[in-house]
Amino acid sequence: MNLSTIPQCNFRQRGVALLVALLVVALATVLIAGLLDRGELTAARTRNQLRTAQAQAYAQGLEAYAAKVLRQDQEADSGSIDTADDIWAVPLPPTPVPGGEITATMSDLNGRFNLNNLDPAPANVNADIWKRKFVLLLLALKLDTALADNVVAWMNPDPAASADDNWYLSQPLPYSPAKREFIHVSELRLVKGVDGDTYARLAPYVSALPPGTPINVNTASVLVLMTLNESMTEQMAQSLWQQGHAHYQNFPQDLTANVPGLVVDCGGHPLAQCYGVRSSYFLARGEITLDDLPFTFYSLIERRSNSANGGIRVIQRSRGVDD
Repeated sequence: MNLSTIPQCNFRQRGVALLVALLVVALATVLIAGLLDRGELTAARTRNQLRTAQAQAYAQGLEAYAAKVLRQDQEADSGSIDTADDIWAVPLPPTPVPGGEITATMSDLNGRFNLNNLDPAPANVNADIWKRKFVLLLLALKLDTALADNVVAWMNPDPAASADDNWYLSQPLPYSPAKREFIHVSELRLVKGVDGDTYARLAPYVSALPPGTPINVNTASVLVLMTLNESMTEQMAQSLWQQGHAHYQNFPQDLTANVPGLVVDCGGHPLAQCYGVRSSYFLARGEITLDDLPFTFYSLIERRSNSANGGIRVIQRSRGVDD
């Protein structure tokens, strides 16, 4: 056959048909890829939701376990003292569960400095003495002592004490001071003068509890023990700390027996308003890993010795890592 005799339009039509076919295949490929991607995304979203629900269920179980341990500890020693050697301080080792593993720890928040003891409200008659003690903690941490005034101003609702308001309002993302007690220690990040390094150094030694909470000298760290009085040295605090195994039964007699001449300062108020050997507030932390997805849960638990059934109640829950 002589190709020159075939009409040229046939070649053009066949070329157009081929292009249309290629275009259809390309569109179909894109569509199928999109559907597969959307399906994988939906499956991943569903899996994450199921794992989140599963992690929350495990967290509730860990919370119930923590409450049980606190109650057992209270019954074992009749609530006489709390130390870092009590059963609540023993961590739950990594435990396999369907889909992953869980672990948990509990810490005594009475062993930390309570930021809300600085509340300048008239009802807080110990606010000044606690401020002096906070300054001692800042000095021990080698931090700027001006932070004490900034923390107090952050909580002060008095309009006449709002000199720093303009500083907060002039930030790239303006905001106002809370003018109330701290709900969570992480609020310190917002206080004037608290940068990332300052927060990282201070956060392990402070808590956000109801005002008037005393410090447990059995579970307090060396730096927190340095708030006992202005003449405390790190060596004296180390001696009182007992390598983290202090078991003081009588306060302050046992402390003065350990460090002769020690005078505990509470600004003329009863010493029990500032320090003691019992604890009421504990932070339970649950670490849960499911399908390589990490989950961290916190429960702030209050244990009241003068209440029926041990007085165990959860007063705050949170999720996420705040290191």
